[in-house]
Order: sequence, then C-alpha cells, then structure tokens
Amino acid sequence: MATILFPSSFRCDCGHESHFCERTIREIKIMSRRKPRALICSEEPKHEIEFDGGEAVTILCPEMGRRAITGTE
Repeated sequence: MATILFPSSFRCDCGHESHFCERTIREIKIMSRRKPRALICSEEPKHEIEFDGGEAVTILCPEMGRRAITGTE
C-alpha cells in the first residue's frame, strides 16, 4: 500500500516518490475539508495524490491505478 513519508512526501507502491512543500500539503488539507482536492506531481511518471476530509487518501498511479494510502513512515 502507498505510504506518507513524513511530513510532505508520498511513496507509491511502484516505488515513485512525490515530494511537496510542507505549506502546500497543509493548505490542501484545509481546502479538502470542504471539497475533495488533488495534487499532481511534476516528475515523470505523473502521480496524483487525492485529499478528502483533510487527509491524503489515495494515489493515482499511471502504472498500477488507484492505490489507497494506508501508512506513515
């Protein structure tokens, strides 16, 4: 399962890591409390991290499809 790498990075099951600024993650968590939001990683292959209810919930992987985020490292 996909994991959150504390404090503002994410690792997909395919091994790809997406890194963001802490402020960006903090702001999107706040915005996702009202409406689901997504961040797209600029590195290839592009991964999309989906936020809902103030938390990161899934990663959309171009190779493996939708993967739930289950853990924190």
